[in-house]
Amino acid sequence: MPLTHVCVWDGKAGYRRVSIEEACSMYPYTVAANRGIFVCSLCAQNVGLTAPGANVRHFRHTSAAQKKVCEDRAQAYARASTGYNCHPMPLRIKVAHGSYLLELGFFHAPSSATSGPRCQKIIITDDNKQQHIYSFERLSLEGVTYLNVGNIPSTEYYLSYDHPSSNLDRYWPSKTAGVNIRGSFFDCSTGKILYSGSKAYPYRDYYLLQCGSIGCVPHGISYESIAETRTGSFTWYLYKIHVQDFSALVAQFFLKRSIFLTEKPVVFYPIWPPYVEDPYFLYHHDPRIYFYMQGGDAELNIYPATIYAQHQNLGDRKLYRIYAASKEQLLSLGQSGAIGFSYLMTKPLDMVAAFPEVQIKSIDGNLIAEDTCNRLPKGKQLTIQTPFDGKVILLKNNKILEIRHIVAEEILTVDDLSFGCEVRIFQSCDMVRSIRFEKSKENKNYADFDQEMIQKLNNCNGPAMAVPHSVGGIAKSLSNFPQSKKWLYRMIRKGNIPVDAFKLMVSYQNRKKGAVKHD
Repeated sequence: MPLTHVCVWDGKAGYRRVSIEEACSMYPYTVAANRGIFVCSLCAQNVGLTAPGANVRHFRHTSAAQKKVCEDRAQAYARASTGYNCHPMPLRIKVAHGSYLLELGFFHAPSSATSGPRCQKIIITDDNKQQHIYSFERLSLEGVTYLNVGNIPSTEYYLSYDHPSSNLDRYWPSKTAGVNIRGSFFDCSTGKILYSGSKAYPYRDYYLLQCGSIGCVPHGISYESIAETRTGSFTWYLYKIHVQDFSALVAQFFLKRSIFLTEKPVVFYPIWPPYVEDPYFLYHHDPRIYFYMQGGDAELNIYPATIYAQHQNLGDRKLYRIYAASKEQLLSLGQSGAIGFSYLMTKPLDMVAAFPEVQIKSIDGNLIAEDTCNRLPKGKQLTIQTPFDGKVILLKNNKILEIRHIVAEEILTVDDLSFGCEVRIFQSCDMVRSIRFEKSKENKNYADFDQEMIQKLNNCNGPAMAVPHSVGGIAKSLSNFPQSKKWLYRMIRKGNIPVDAFKLMVSYQNRKKGAVKHD
């Protein structure tokens, strides 16, 4: 089988796809695999380029054994159009206080509670024959539920189900990939694993979990040791990797773990119709969906394969039109979803999407969760990290001082903060967080008001009303009422609020204004 998934190192872009025609024009002579010029993107092994002659030039592996493994993987990849259970399950790491846990993600099958796929228990068995057993009721009805699989890594996780329904195996596999014994990377900000064939990016931080110590690392990478786990004759090491440079040597460090370093991330997102997005899920109400993709070497695979799809090339970009014929579809980017995958779910959009989570920290790493701070952070600086591109607006006494662009997952530092400053963080057009720095006032009894109000709100059990638009103003005024604000957001997500509770919050809002004026 001729190899078509081949990459070459590009000093500007990193590893990128190369065609046989381009490779032949670059190298009109034979190229040995051990030179490391060409790499198979399916198995991350070096491949050679044959010499011109009687046979058509082609890429090939160095041995029949490696070629067989790669072809098996390629054929399995091509066959993976039968169902959702061919995809790897989400796996993530949680790191805290010098230790870690691994968690395997399960999504609730998208069907009704009475007829949907289900079982009594989920049994997860690792390489060490250790079992983790969970009740099916542990799974949330929406999104992904992560189940703890311990701190001993496993190269594969074997899944079995107690009294499964007949259609459960359509959604969940019997086994799924785990941690590569040569080392697996995890994104520090999300904890998600980078499966074989994924892309890594310079100037970011990753966790590296591998069997054996890290050994020699190239210039451009620094690291710190986090934890060790011993199991039998093996010792697993967890490191935090800081990628400080973009070079071929740094790329080789990642390539040894089957990860490709690049400076050009794949961009893929829906543009129509309106939708609600959760991790791994995209809810929509129209069977015709348009997607935008940027990244010439990315492959979009759609399951089931019978789905109607067409695309229009826009240079290195593509515009996809997809017709989702069934209630749920699966979109997969890269080899076995290595770059990412998402389930398309058709349902009425009477949902409320959660705001993207942003991290605001002081320069010494302390998380700042308050909306109003009566003390300036250390060094009068903040660091901000967001999951998507957006902007940060800095105000002083309600006047805009500066507007700065923020790139997804990159850390932005805001300095020269003072009392009277406000920092507003936007994701797309939505303001998702704001933090204001004010001097404390001795006579503000907000805590007493908050405690009194939450007790009365919990006792409101009368008739309910639809949540009116005016609650936005009430929510904005509750920055010093954290318990009441949390209660109100719960009602907003629910879609209705007791009439007595709404009147009570309006009166408390006026009472708060009076307290501030009295101060």
